[in-house]
Amino acid sequence: MKILILILTFSFIYAQQDVIEKSTIKQDINQEQNIIRDIESFIKNRFLQSYKDYNIQINDISVTPAMDINLNKMKIDKIIFDDRLLKRDSGNFEVHLYHNEKRQRVFFTFNINATIDALSASNNIKTNEVITNNNSQITQIPITKTMQIPALPNILNEYSAKSFIPNGAVIIPSKIMPKILIQKGDIVEVLYNNQNINISFNAKALESGSIGQIIKAENTQSGKIIDIEILNQETAKMK
Repeated sequence: MKILILILTFSFIYAQQDVIEKSTIKQDINQEQNIIRDIESFIKNRFLQSYKDYNIQINDISVTPAMDINLNKMKIDKIIFDDRLLKRDSGNFEVHLYHNEKRQRVFFTFNINATIDALSASNNIKTNEVITNNNSQITQIPITKTMQIPALPNILNEYSAKSFIPNGAVIIPSKIMPKILIQKGDIVEVLYNNQNINISFNAKALESGSIGQIIKAENTQSGKIIDIEILNQETAKMK
């Protein structure tokens, strides 16, 4: 009888130890998963904030350590995610972790599957042609390593093509400029203000220009060449 009791006692102890070990393993796994989820959430928020004006759609995001590492009991100190990574669909970044007095810098790899709205040419757009609904459209493009950030839709009717944009091409900021308001040869009203002196006169534009741009013009009365800053399609001020 005593032997039976001893066997039952040892069996109970071993069973309890097994339960404790399994519980510890489960806690460790949960801790690793929590760290990964926190990092994924951080990166997701960075992308959402960066592309909030582009109607970003994130389909999937994953994060993994770049090497085998035990994340048990570790906590996140800070995540170093360079802005340049926001223009890519994958890359490496640093995470500083700690546990008690131990601190460790760990490299992680991220992968993201996401799309954004992009303004693209719906037909060939010539140099100096104004970007409008008639020659452009909104399309969805994936975020990739070779992606160039597109221009925002608010450029419509306000910007022109700086150079030729072929049909289907994404319209990017380097390809556009504020639309030409005054063409070479146009007659504009020039405002001149100096202390208490306020006068206006007509001048002939010697260059084409957009709002805020300074161009050369010729006073139609005196023939003097002056610099003027374009205010709108009909008015400029003397510089």
